[in-house]
Amino acid sequence: MRPKNGNYRLDVTDFGPVAKASVEFRPLTVFVGPSNTGKSYLAMLVYALHQGLGDAVRVGGDRWLHMTPWFSLLARSENDAFLADLRKWLESSGESRAGHLVPKIVPLLQRASGVSFVAELQRCFGIDNLAALSRAGIAKARSVVRIGASDESDDGLAYELAFGPLRVRLAAIVGEAFAPSYLGGLRGPLVRHVRDGRVDDDEFRSVVATTLESEARRRLGAAGQRAYYLPADRTGVMHSHQVVVGTLVQSATTAGLRPSTNVPMLSGVLADFLNQLIELGGALPRRRRKAELDSPFEANLLQGSVHLRREASYPSFTYRPQGWPDDLPLMRVSSMVSELAPVVLYLRYVVEPGDVVIIEEPEAHLHPAMQTKLARELVRLVRSGVRIVLTTHSEWLLEQIGNLVALSGLPAADRANIAEEDVSLPPEDVGAWFFKPCKRPRGSVVEEVKLNPQTGTFPT
Repeated sequence: MRPKNGNYRLDVTDFGPVAKASVEFRPLTVFVGPSNTGKSYLAMLVYALHQGLGDAVRVGGDRWLHMTPWFSLLARSENDAFLADLRKWLESSGESRAGHLVPKIVPLLQRASGVSFVAELQRCFGIDNLAALSRAGIAKARSVVRIGASDESDDGLAYELAFGPLRVRLAAIVGEAFAPSYLGGLRGPLVRHVRDGRVDDDEFRSVVATTLESEARRRLGAAGQRAYYLPADRTGVMHSHQVVVGTLVQSATTAGLRPSTNVPMLSGVLADFLNQLIELGGALPRRRRKAELDSPFEANLLQGSVHLRREASYPSFTYRPQGWPDDLPLMRVSSMVSELAPVVLYLRYVVEPGDVVIIEEPEAHLHPAMQTKLARELVRLVRSGVRIVLTTHSEWLLEQIGNLVALSGLPAADRANIAEEDVSLPPEDVGAWFFKPCKRPRGSVVEEVKLNPQTGTFPT
């Protein structure tokens, strides 16, 4: 069975700077290591995975960012026979077995997941050819990315993506015992739509597509959850997003009137971040989330509050220090505040418990003492149900995370005099992975860093 905590494992070979990695993604997953070893590459891969295989991401009001291939696949005439057989099975009494449908459902899983995952990889990295992601300098480059449950005995769904200069292949690995149970999970949600006989073919295709996607997400566990990416250059984007958008709009309105220029292409992670900042000026912030995820960040880290203003439905962001009567624009506040402001806004208006938040270098521009406070607030978020993936260069941050893990193992009597002694995580909820540069194989090898129970630290 899939582990209750929903952890999943990602195995990578020859992907960008990474020669080899096998990472289990836990509620709090930390990437550490020198620069240019592939931490951001792997973080972006994780984001592409969630975007391609996971749930839709709300970007404002009733708008969603998600490309689902299920309906377009089922609309093809080649799948008419499968849909007809599926409908007959659903309209039956339930005694008939679905074994004859298994050979048809597996190719659908392969193609739908492949189309979505590959498209998101290209979009997130801003490339046209996946061969660009293969590790440079090796003959006949062939990268392999495999995603599956962290428990090797699980008979659930796993995906393998292999690509080189000339080919792209995605295979859904589905055990014989798994495919019938997958169809069994589909029967309940679908049967009520067809028993009355009034559902036309187009509506039936839509219902089947939605249910197939929902069931795939459920079986993927945490890998099927919504994900949000806060890039390392978020401070600059916060300062300049209005200028960037204004320039893009101006370029669009003058198309054909001036000579074309080569405009740099945004990566998908940066484009999503920019788009979500813009959408904060829409209907989404008019209601706060039930879970007050942002309040501890403001109270314990910023010594003030971040505010969102609307100017003709376009957002502007300000900061008000404690005790001050007026707001300050973010470009006039400390780099620490502007670094953490987008985190606060996402927690206030976008992120919900169960979501995955990927943050590059959250410690940037923070004093070491403030980094230890940041670690505490990140652990508090994980305890609230948010899954977090971090890339970091900070030993201070990693050491404090180790302290909070060690704290969870102290007897109650020993924890009584420790401030906020309840903010801790058990060892099984935290994973630290070191990106180690190597000459053979040339590239980085990613290894788990185990917590030292004597010192309460992750030695790197």
